[in-house]
Parts: sequence; C-alpha cells; structure tokens
Amino acid sequence: MTNITPRWLLVKKVPQLSLLILGAMCASGSLSTHAVAPSLQDTVYLQQGWDHKTRQAISFTSFGSRIIPYDWFIALEQADSSALFRDTSHMAALGFIVTSPDEFNPDGLPVGIVRDADKKNGDYVGLTCAACHTGQVKINGKRIRIDGGQALIDFTGFENALLASLKATVVNDDKYSRFAQQVIAAAPTSGLTPELLKTQVKSRIAELEKHYAVNATDVAYGHGRLDAFGQIFNAIAVEALGIPENIHSPNAPTSYPVLWDASHLNVVQWNASAPNKEPGPLFQNAITALAVYGTVTVPKKKLTYQSSIRINNLGDIQRDFYQLSAPRWPADIADELDATKMAKGKILYDQHCLECHTLVDPADKKRKLTAVLTHYKEVGTDPLMVENFINHKVKSGVLEGDKSMVLFGDKLPAETSPLDLVTHTAAGALLNQPWQTIKAIFKEYRSNEAPPEQTIYNSYKARPINGIWASAPYLHNGSVPTIYDLLLPAAQRPVSFYVGNIELDLVKVGHISSEAPNTSFFDTSLRGNSNAGHEYGTQLNEEERWDLVEYVKSL
Repeated sequence: MTNITPRWLLVKKVPQLSLLILGAMCASGSLSTHAVAPSLQDTVYLQQGWDHKTRQAISFTSFGSRIIPYDWFIALEQADSSALFRDTSHMAALGFIVTSPDEFNPDGLPVGIVRDADKKNGDYVGLTCAACHTGQVKINGKRIRIDGGQALIDFTGFENALLASLKATVVNDDKYSRFAQQVIAAAPTSGLTPELLKTQVKSRIAELEKHYAVNATDVAYGHGRLDAFGQIFNAIAVEALGIPENIHSPNAPTSYPVLWDASHLNVVQWNASAPNKEPGPLFQNAITALAVYGTVTVPKKKLTYQSSIRINNLGDIQRDFYQLSAPRWPADIADELDATKMAKGKILYDQHCLECHTLVDPADKKRKLTAVLTHYKEVGTDPLMVENFINHKVKSGVLEGDKSMVLFGDKLPAETSPLDLVTHTAAGALLNQPWQTIKAIFKEYRSNEAPPEQTIYNSYKARPINGIWASAPYLHNGSVPTIYDLLLPAAQRPVSFYVGNIELDLVKVGHISSEAPNTSFFDTSLRGNSNAGHEYGTQLNEEERWDLVEYVKSL
C-alpha cells in the first residue's frame, strides 16, 4: 500500500527497531490476458495477480481512517439537493470508482471509501489506500480497472463537498429532519436525540473547518494529486501537538504513485525518503493511515500513543500488495502493438531510458528492485516537493527531549524536521499495540535490497516503468499529460490541459486531456506545477519518438 500512496509513506531508516518489530510493501507477477467481471459498469479486470476476493478486500478494508460517523455518511444528502452524497453519479464526478454492493461492500460505496468498525466509539467512514491507488481507463467504450494504479480522485473537491453538505444539513430544516430520522433509526438504543445529533454535527463541522484551514493552499490539487507529505506533517506537527505556528502550506501536490512493484523496491516515495526494509513498510502504512483522517493522541511524558490505526489490517494489505503486478497492454481491447516499431523502440529505450528505468521480470514473484536516485537539480523537474521536505523545520513542543524512536535514538531538539516528529509519533502508535505490530510484521515481511545511505532527501526516484501506459499524467507532479509529450523538449510540452477524463489516448498514450465535465484545469505556470526537466530522449526525431512510445506501451 502505500503509498496508499501513499504515497504518504515517510520513514527514516531505523534498523534498531527491527529488534522490536518488522514489515514490507506492494506488487507481483501475472500475464496479459483479462477477464470480464460484472459490476456497475461491466468493468474489465486485467490479470495483475489478484483474484476478486483479494481485490475487494483491499478496496474495503479499513486502516483506521475516520472522517465522520458511518451512519451520517449513509444518510447525508448533497448540499444542493435531496440526492444522497454517496450517490454513484456524485462520487464518480469526484473521481471515485463506483461499484455494486457485495459481501465486502454491502452499502455499495466507491472503491476506497470504507467502514471503520468500532464497538466502543461507534463506526466511522474513512478512506483506505485503494481510494488513491486504484485506477481506471476507458478504451473503445470499455472501462478497465487498474489495480494499484493512479487514482484520479479530487481529494479537496471531496473534502469541500462533504463539508458543504454537513453545513447545508444543519441549516435546512427539511434536510436535517430526513438526516436525523435516518441516523437515529440506525442506532435506536443509543439515546441520541435530534438536538444532541445537531450539536455533534456542528462540532464536527468546526473540526473540519479548522483542519481545512491548516491545510489551505493557493494551488488547487485537482484530480489525481495530493501533497501527502505536507498534510501529514501538519497533522502531527500542528494538530496532534497543538502548535499553530508549525503550519506550513501543503503546496507541493504530487500524483498518487502506482503500487505494483513498489513493495519490491528498496525505497519508496517520490523523493526516496522511505526505506523498504522492515520495519519501514509498516511505518509507511501507519503514517498513511494518520495522513488520511487517522487519529492519534500525543500526551506529554508518555512512551506510547493511542491511535485509530488498524495495525493488523495493515499487515494484510501489505502482504496482498506484494502479489500485485503491472497491467499489460490490453491488445484485444486497444490496438495491437506494432512489432517492427517495438523492436526499434527497444533499441532506443536501452540507449536513453534503461540506465534509470530498469526492466522487470513479473514472473519472478520475489524480485528485488533498486530505484535510481537523481539529484533534483540534475533531473530538473519541479523542485518544490523536495525543497519543502528538506528545508521545513518545526517546533517539537511536548516531544522536545523525547527519544527520536520513543525507546531509543537521539533526543528530539526544540526545533527539528517534521519527519522526525512523524516517525516518532508512528513509533509510539505502533508500540501502543505491540502484539498487533509484531503480527503485522510477520504477515507482511519480505526481503528487499538495502536502501541507500542518505540523510538528506534531495533526489527524485526513478522506478521501473512497466504499466506506464495506465498511469498518466506523468512526472511526479502530474504535469505532463502523455508519454509522447514527455519525450518532447520541455519547451514544447503542453502548458495547460485538463485532468480527470479516464478515456485513454491510444496514440500519445495518456488520458484525453481536453476540457470535459468533472475535470480539473492544470496550469504548468503555477508554482509547484512546472513541466520542466526530465529531458532524456527528447532529441529524438519524430519517427524515433513514435517507435519509443510503441515500445513503452508493451512494458
């Protein structure tokens, strides 16, 4: 998982903690044919190493995210109508993948929106890694699910729509009456009254408004992007520690990374900041849970921290992602690949791409992959994500003087990197449930190559690009719409386009990027949105460029 996606997966190399706990992450083998499974849209599922049970379990297993009570979400209407918020057309407009009800998802929620069951505190609705790390494309009228792929959800659009619906509910008497009647009926022995419920809803509105204010940014994320690092840093350094002066705008959104092969790599995250040897993966996924509405309490002078993280579920999710493989080009739905052009394209790939983007043998289920790191100034792509990460400092507050890894490590200074506070907090949350942590590590453990020795995360990571045809747009910040455009000199790439259309451009390879309903405008002139850099293979002539595109489709 993430990398859900995490990406959302930050961890320092902490080999000492493996004496206490262990863990690993995403991908595995499969071939190229596909099977059609019935769903709301007669979705086509490619063979990526998962059966339908595994796919549904990944899609609807909670890792501890809690946005609002579950019964509220089921009853909540859209702000401007009496249609339910969870109506499939509304959720699809926000970029979510809608599905039919089944045993894993009895209420027919979209992929990645899940029920977090809690007998003590009541059930909540939240997100899980599949929300951001499940893709879909449309080819010749057929909708194809991409397991572990890049989602195109509009994260802030979803947040703003949810808040607007809650606000409309408490001020509109008819809307509130329908909402309260259903919520109270769902819990007849709770003693809940309409007046008490309204007080609870208003309280949650205030909490969400405060949370959104902390994470305000001038550059819209749009479909398919999130500044996960910025938001998790604020979640811990600002909200959990109660230090408003630690606020830093999460203004460097990145695309949700694909998760096939991720658990086989030695490092993950766009800036290679997360080592992928145990206990790194469990840390990454615990932090992911905290990043998307997980809860954690960080009291002064406590060694461990209570949290909502479903640690046992993290072990299951990570174990299953290790079996995932990249989707192969669906030649029986799309165009057949041109063997002559592919052969010429492979020669060009070996000359211009292979040094950084190594090839993968998906049949090797225990493959060990090593990412290639390139200094961010050398690769020349937008620097904001890396510069925010390496330059940001925050106050430690009540954690000042505590050991960096709770039970060992250097003492945290008065001012430190937010990564230090996040890893400390994750360690405290994991140690609060030691038996669950140990079990999760044994479930998910896989042997990977050692991560590089680094203390400054000033590089961008190049990974194998198998399945790249299904993971547009490109570069870490999603600033280039198609593979063909990426092979152009930066000055010739599109300066603006639209994101959110799942229709695949079979020629240039990427999503159709013209204006359409429920898409986001992407302006590369804005800070954090630059499409510069990565000028590798950009001096090819047109024929060579198309040959390389054809070969890349086959990976």
